[in-house]
Amino acid sequence: MTNQSDRMDRFVQDLEQQARSFAARNSGKEGRSTRSLIVADFEFLWDRSRHHGYKTQEGKDAAAIRWPFDRVAASSWISLTFVAGEISPRIEGPFVRTMENSAEVDIVESLFDALRADNRASLFTWGGEFRDLPVLRRCATEHCLLLPDQLRNLSPHAGERVDLCRAVAGLAENPHLGEYAAALSIPAKPIAASSIGKLVERGEWTTVREQCLADTLATALLAVRHWVALGQITCDLMATDLAIVDAAHAAQPHSEFVTRTLKPWVRARHARSRLKGSVYHAADSVIREGETVT
Repeated sequence: MTNQSDRMDRFVQDLEQQARSFAARNSGKEGRSTRSLIVADFEFLWDRSRHHGYKTQEGKDAAAIRWPFDRVAASSWISLTFVAGEISPRIEGPFVRTMENSAEVDIVESLFDALRADNRASLFTWGGEFRDLPVLRRCATEHCLLLPDQLRNLSPHAGERVDLCRAVAGLAENPHLGEYAAALSIPAKPIAASSIGKLVERGEWTTVREQCLADTLATALLAVRHWVALGQITCDLMATDLAIVDAAHAAQPHSEFVTRTLKPWVRARHARSRLKGSVYHAADSVIREGETVT
C-alpha cells in the first residue's frame, strides 16, 4: 500500500513538473510572439500659485515657469497588443480623463494602473522625455504613487519605452507631432498646439479632451508604422488602422475628431486600397506658388 502511495506521489510530482515545463515553454513563446504598446498623451495646467511662491522666495533669480509646475490636466491612452498570426491588434481604449471630473492624482494613477497591468508593454509618447515623463515622476513623488516599470529607468534610451519624436528624427531636428503626421497624411490636432494651454486654463474641457485624444490616436498610428518598419511587429496595416479607428469610435462615440475626421480618412484609405491601378487625389500633389496647371 505504501509503495502504491509512493508511486502515486511520484506520478503527481511528474505531472506537476510537466505542467511547469509546459507553462514555461508557452510563456517564452508568448513573450517572443506577442508585442504590446501603450500610447499616451497629456495636456497640462500651470500651477501659477506655487510658482508665485517660488518667485517670491527667489526674487530676480527665479526661473520662468516650466515643467516642475505643470499639473496633469488631461491624459489619454490606448493599448495595442500584436499577437503572431493575427492581422490586427487587440485593443483596449482609448481612454480619456481630465480635470473636469478627476484630480491630477487620479488621472495619473489610472494610467499607472494600465501600465502595471501590462508591465511588458512599451510606453510610447511623442516628446515625452522632454516634458511628460518628468511631470509624471514629479506627480508620483508628490502623491506617493508607485512608478510603473516603464518609468523607472531614467535613461532617455530605456528599452521599456519609446519617445517616438526622438526615434523618428535620429540626429535630425525634432519634428512636431502635427508636422510629422501631416507628412504621412495622418490626421492630427483638431486645434493648433499653441492654443491648448489657454483652453486648459479656461476649463474648455470638451476641446481639451478632443486634442488629447487626437494626439494619442495620431501617435498610435505612427507608432505602428514605426514598429513595422523596424521589424518589431507584423500586421496588416489597413486592418490595423481600421481596428484603431473602430475602437476609438466605440470607446469615444461623441468625439467629433473620430467621427468627422478619422473615420472618413480611414474609410477613404480603405476604398482606395481596394482599387487597382493608380489612384489620384488632392493630397497626392502640391501646387507651389507661381506654378500653373494645364
